[in-house]
Amino acid sequence: MTQFSVVPGLPPMQKFWTESIACWVRLMLRTMNLCRPSVGKVLKVVTRSGDSSFVKWYRDQTDYQREWDALTHYTPALGSDAPRLIDNDEGLKMLLISELQGEPAAGTANEWDPLVHFKAGALIRRLHESSQPVVSDQFARQCAARFEEAAGGLEGLVSSSLLSEARLLIARAMDLSSLPLVPTHRDNHPRNWMVDPGGHVRLIDFAMAEYDPWIVDVFLLEQDYWRTDPQLRVAFLSGYDREMTEDDLIMLKAHHAVSAVRSLASTAGSSATKADKLKARDMFDSLLGITLF
Repeated sequence: MTQFSVVPGLPPMQKFWTESIACWVRLMLRTMNLCRPSVGKVLKVVTRSGDSSFVKWYRDQTDYQREWDALTHYTPALGSDAPRLIDNDEGLKMLLISELQGEPAAGTANEWDPLVHFKAGALIRRLHESSQPVVSDQFARQCAARFEEAAGGLEGLVSSSLLSEARLLIARAMDLSSLPLVPTHRDNHPRNWMVDPGGHVRLIDFAMAEYDPWIVDVFLLEQDYWRTDPQLRVAFLSGYDREMTEDDLIMLKAHHAVSAVRSLASTAGSSATKADKLKARDMFDSLLGITLF
């Protein structure tokens, strides 16, 4: 990871900008991607006294605003189990945040450890309870609008009959009454779970955070882990201390439908890798029960 030193004793953003612009540009070109490469870049900053933090730069104002909102209003309830916002620059779409101990669970033995999933479930529950829920009837309508926006680019890639089946799943969600929406992470995945040597789990990367039904935060786990190891489903939901109801499953299917068509649309171009295309197709097929899982 790229690092550089800053002068101690100055306010955080002033410290940061004491380095030359040329140095900054050179470092930004070399720094590692965020978990979602399309979002922007992240840079580790180390003071001469040895303190470290991260500067996150966002290409999109919406991603910047989401993470700023989360770090300002929701994650303080998590204490040291989430990054702390140190400073920000709205004009540059930059946040300066504290470093968390540990390493991402993804790619390590922690990724498939039921105890880690249990602790992550408890942590996500705390995030969801960090602010009062908002009762709304907009979730299904937003799903329908987002689905149609993405489906418009799938002509010739997915049959109209299969798209119609997917639409029916969103139509079922439209029949539900108003739903409680909570602050959700929306990228809840072991790549965003920091696990320290003592097994403590912390949560990072809130650039997708929004108010949504709680069930949205199990979607990626269902796709990438629960189909392979049902124990992890039990562990996470036990930590969260809740079982999924029939209404929850209907909302989850609606969210799945939107995510699947968006993934197909985003990987339709020649720049997408074969692995990304296969994953997008698997997401759509699993929505309709076409796969073996």
